[in-house]
Amino acid sequence: MGNITPSDWYHAGRRLNLIIDTSSGKGSHAVIRGPRYPDSLNIRGHFTTIPRHLYKEMNRIIFKQLLDFGIAEDAIWKALKML
Repeated sequence: MGNITPSDWYHAGRRLNLIIDTSSGKGSHAVIRGPRYPDSLNIRGHFTTIPRHLYKEMNRIIFKQLLDFGIAEDAIWKALKML
């Protein structure tokens, strides 16, 4: 999973109908939010944070957080275009 870039996660999030919020963090990270709570002030919609610099373990954490919010594993792999 070390070769997944932040851009890959942004595109995957959009393919999964999630909201990608890059307005916070001054460019250092982006937030993936669920469509049920699009307001950036509502913590319930916060799925995961995508930092600008990724490494293998961070990709695993992001993947697991998406799984924990109920997104199917196959759907994540397809959204990343790795399945």
